[in-house]
Amino acid sequence: MMAPRRTPQGGVRQSLAPRLQQRTTLAPAMQTALTLLRLPAAELHAELMREAADNPYIRLRGPAAGTGVAADSVVARPSALDRLRAQIGEMPLAPPVRAAAEHLAAELREDGYLDTPLAEIAAALGVPEALLAEGLSALQACDPPGVGARGLPECLALQLVDRGLARATASAVVADLEGFVARDWRRLEAALALPRPELERIAAWLPTLVAHPLVPDAAQEAPALVPDLVAEVGGDGAVSVRLADAGRPMLRLDPRLMAETPATPEAAAARARAQALLAGLRARGATLQRIGTWLVAAQPEYLAHGAEHLRPLTRRAVAAGLDLHPSTVGRAVAGKSLALDGRLIPLSTFLSAPLPQSDGPALAGFAVRRRIARMIAAEPPHAPLSDEALRRALAAEGIDIARRTVAKYRDWMRVPSSFRRRRSARPRATPSGRG
Repeated sequence: MMAPRRTPQGGVRQSLAPRLQQRTTLAPAMQTALTLLRLPAAELHAELMREAADNPYIRLRGPAAGTGVAADSVVARPSALDRLRAQIGEMPLAPPVRAAAEHLAAELREDGYLDTPLAEIAAALGVPEALLAEGLSALQACDPPGVGARGLPECLALQLVDRGLARATASAVVADLEGFVARDWRRLEAALALPRPELERIAAWLPTLVAHPLVPDAAQEAPALVPDLVAEVGGDGAVSVRLADAGRPMLRLDPRLMAETPATPEAAAARARAQALLAGLRARGATLQRIGTWLVAAQPEYLAHGAEHLRPLTRRAVAAGLDLHPSTVGRAVAGKSLALDGRLIPLSTFLSAPLPQSDGPALAGFAVRRRIARMIAAEPPHAPLSDEALRRALAAEGIDIARRTVAKYRDWMRVPSSFRRRRSARPRATPSGRG
C-alpha cells in the first residue's frame, strides 16, 4: 500500500458544528451507489464476492457466484482510484473531508485531472463548496504528484510542490516557463526572488514534469475481457443494448434473516449495507443501459464504418441528453466495454472532444488520433514525419490543430518523437572484428 507523502494543512473548520458535519457527510447509500457504478464487470464481481463473504444477509447467484474471475486477481492489481482511496484513508482527516476527498477521486478523468468545477459538484451533492475544497487539498496531496489538478498549470505546479517548492513559488515558476526556456536568470532572480543556483535546479526539474499524472499504460487501456453491455442488431437494422449476462450479477437478500429484527447494532448495519448494495446494483444496471443505448444511437456511423467516422461527443452532451450529472456519465463510462459482433468496444471510445476543421463540421479527437497513427505507420522509416509535418498534412485535409496538439496525441499513443523514430530505424554499425 502506498503511504501518503504529506498531510494537507487544516482540517474541518472549527465553525463546522456537529450538526453541519452530519449534514455534509456523503450518505453511505450514495457512496455505495457511486462506487458500484464506477466498477467494471470483473471488479464488480470481485467486490460482491467479498461483500457476500462478510455479510450474512447477502446471497449471490448467477454470474457473480461463478464467473471464474478470481477476487485475488483484482486485488493484486488495484485501480488508480483504489490507490488514491488507500492514501486518503491513511490521512488524519475528519469524516466529512475524507468523504469529500474520496468523492473527488471518483470524479477524476482517466488522466488524473478534475474537470468538473467544485461549485457544480457541491450543488449536485448539496454540500458546501468549502468542504470540497478541503477534500481537494487532501486529494492533491496523494501520489502521483499532479493528481487532482484542474488544468495543466496546476498539474505542473503540484509536481514542483512535491519537489519541495512552496505553492506560490511553484505557481510563479509555471507562469514564467518562457523565462526558464530562455535561461533569463537575471530577470527570474528578480521576479521569483530566488538565487541562480536554485533557479538552475528548478530548470533541471522542468523537463521531467508530466502533463498527465494518471495516463494509463497499454495494459490498462485495453478493454475488459468481461463486457458490461451487449449491443445486438435486429432484423430491421435497429441496434438494441442490454446488460451483459456476465455484467449482471444476481444479488438477493436472505429472506429468513430479513424477516427477523436485527439483534445487535452490527446486524442492523450489515442489513442496511446489504440493502444499499442491492439498490446500488439495480441503479448501476439501469444507468449503464440508459447511457449505452444513448451512445449507440448517437454514433451509428462509427459502429458501421469505424473510428474515422466517430463524431465529437462530450460527456456533458450525454448528461444533458439523459438529464444526468456529467460526473455520473464519467463514472458509468470509465473502464466499461460494450460487446458488438464479436468486438469489445470501450465505452470511453464513444466520447471524444471536438476539434475544428477549416471547412466542414468539427472532428472527434479520437478520429484525429487514428489519422495521425495511420500517417506515422505509412511514413518512410528513415524519414519519419515531424510533429510539424503531421500538422501540415492534417491541415491539408482540413483539420486545423496546433503542433503541440499533435505532439500531445502522439505522446498519448506512446509513439516516440521523429528524432527517436529515426534513430531506431538507423542500422547499427557492426564492430570490425580483430584477429
